[in-house]
Amino acid sequence: MDSKHQFTIFCLCVAVGVIGGVLYEIFSLFRDVFGCSKGKNQWVGIVIDSLFGIYFAGLSITAAFWLRFPVFRVYMWIGYALGGIIYLKTLHRMVAFFKKVCYNILNRLVKKAKRQEKTLKKRWI
Repeated sequence: MDSKHQFTIFCLCVAVGVIGGVLYEIFSLFRDVFGCSKGKNQWVGIVIDSLFGIYFAGLSITAAFWLRFPVFRVYMWIGYALGGIIYLKTLHRMVAFFKKVCYNILNRLVKKAKRQEKTLKKRWI
């Protein structure tokens, strides 16, 4: 067993895990659109999560190929998981805050457009 570059490979796996966490936000957006977090459309949430799992497995395999990792070892999966946990504890909070801000701005714009539409209808009647 070659232990010369194990720590470097572990750190790269943590980075891939963080990138995977960032990419999950795209899938999370689709979950929000279909209302999966509110208890509706649970099967859609399962499909979206399964698609992310397949996507992340492909990302992990591609990263292992490009970065020329040795044979698969357990510490690689631990690195991916640790990267995901690091993402959830740090960047996810900031992304969730900005997503909430953008949602509120979009919600206000839609309400304003609906009010303007109603006033236009009243003028024509």
